[in-house]
Formats: sequence, structure tokens, C-alpha cells
Amino acid sequence: MYFPSIRDKWITGVVWSASLLGILFPLLKGQVVTTLIMLGLSGFLLWFWFRTGYKIEENKIKIYYGPIRQTVHIPEIKLIMISKMPINSPALSFKRIQISCGKYDVVAVSPQDREKFISTLLDIRPEIPIDEQLLPRKTR
Repeated sequence: MYFPSIRDKWITGVVWSASLLGILFPLLKGQVVTTLIMLGLSGFLLWFWFRTGYKIEENKIKIYYGPIRQTVHIPEIKLIMISKMPINSPALSFKRIQISCGKYDVVAVSPQDREKFISTLLDIRPEIPIDEQLLPRKTR
């Protein structure tokens, strides 16, 4: 099952503004080579915006962040908790879930349907420790 990332409005504004202005300014000045370079860079930047999401299949979470791919093995997950750390992560929102796996690995994701994402993980491995704030109100 595929879960697209939440897209914060301000991140959307920054990505699209940088992309469009980066192309528009050189284009208006007649700088063809710069426009072509900026077109490529804008396409690369928008790749992250269009292709950030998380696919749960079998015992894995496949994380897509533009051209970057990462796999988290569900049996290795040690804890899932809320995270608002502004570190580089495959998320387009600060409304993040932090997944601790392996000995030192931590990844933060921001699925649009957080509850279904967590429930899908728990269907695969029910004993995953979950931060109480992430549990539905009826199960707290």
C-alpha cells in the first residue's frame, strides 16, 4: 500500500517559488543556457515534491524521496514516535513520525494517512512499540 507524504503549505511555496523563479528570471533576461540549467535543477527539485511517499509491502517500508530510495525492514523497527525535528528526512512536512530501527538508524516520515500507515505496520507486526500520542483515542 502506498502512502504519499503530507505537503506543508510553506514547503510547497518554497519548492514551487524557487523552481518557477529560477526558470523565469534567466528566461526574461534572454539567458538561454542559464534557463536550460535552471530547468534541469528545477525538475530535480520538483522530483522531490512529486515523488515523496512510502510503500508498505511484505515486511518492508520502501521510502521514496525524489531520486533517493531507502528501505526499512519492519521486523527491525524498535519504536515509532512523534517527531518534529527539523533534520533532513524524507518528509515534506514537520508533522512527522520517527521510526527507530536497527542499532542507530532513525528515519522520519510524514504519511498523509498517519493512522492507516501505523495500523498497516501493526497488522504486519503487532508488537511494535508505539508512542501513546500516536494511538487512536479509543485504545489509549
